Amino acid sequence: MVRYVVYDCDVGMDDAWGLMMLIKAEEAYKIQSNLAESPAKFEILAITCVQGNADLDNAVLNTLRVLDAVNRNDIPVYRGCNNLMKKRPWNIPKYFGGRDGFGDFEHEKSVDLTLVRPEHAVNAMYELVCKYPNQVEFLLMGPLTNFAMCISMYGKKFLDKVGKILVMGGNYRGKGNSTKSAEFNFAMDPEAAHIVLDNVDTPLTILPWETCEDQSHVITLDWRFNVVGAGRHPFVQLMNHVEGNLFKGNKRWLACDAMTVAAYIFPHLVVKEKQTHQAACELDGTHTRGQMVIDHLHEEKKNAIIITAVNVDHYQKIIAWTAGVGGLHMERELGNTFI
Repeated sequence: MVRYVVYDCDVGMDDAWGLMMLIKAEEAYKIQSNLAESPAKFEILAITCVQGNADLDNAVLNTLRVLDAVNRNDIPVYRGCNNLMKKRPWNIPKYFGGRDGFGDFEHEKSVDLTLVRPEHAVNAMYELVCKYPNQVEFLLMGPLTNFAMCISMYGKKFLDKVGKILVMGGNYRGKGNSTKSAEFNFAMDPEAAHIVLDNVDTPLTILPWETCEDQSHVITLDWRFNVVGAGRHPFVQLMNHVEGNLFKGNKRWLACDAMTVAAYIFPHLVVKEKQTHQAACELDGTHTRGQMVIDHLHEEKKNAIIITAVNVDHYQKIIAWTAGVGGLHMERELGNTFI
């Protein structure tokens, strides 16, 4: 059965690396004759944008810049939600990626906004699963607003047709990064995270914040810019500009969305440990709003496969492969089954 992918994102630097990795894998299936009949072969159906790392307009612009750099303007791009599930002021705590989510530097080349499809991302999500029932897999890299809105609008008519779901977000040890107790994507729209976790029947897969941070000391900025940054691909050059100022004063390079995509494409290489739990999102706690809460008593139906450890050596080689500067011969690994 053919696999299709919808990449839902709030494109900042880590979403961009994840998207590049996904595109490179998809293209490998097309050009490698030995992969032509692989059961793991997939096609990118759409990129759906959501407010998160930056406002929706900038998330769309950044997505188009990545697609232009990789010469893939054929991939449909849809504008999604620019409001939260529950009305409250939108507040990005750190502007880690700059106000535009992409380093706030002046790009030499403008983008063609006419490439954005007129249909809303939420409607596109539903129409795609109706067209390809149980074949569309969702990679949810930003706040879960688009996916939650689709659940709210279409309910089981949507969820019963959805394939696998992979989420970058949440936290399973109570350690936050945008608040003291919550991870960024869940903290930005806790109601959306609650709707998704409360409604899925088949366990979705989550790569939480702590799993990413546990490996953050391994990939240094020196390696990122002097090894990966030496790549000649226009995407790498774009990201050198984007990330050049963002990481000043840091020693580590951390791209959680890219790690999530690596776990999706190469689970046999990347995923070391995973646990299945019932997971929920706290909505009302004074100090814990947006925190992902795990049922360690195992009293409720399990709804989430949580990746708790990754093989960072393999992940680093996958990043190098993505940038075109070496790494494992990843094409030989693409025939393996996804999570």
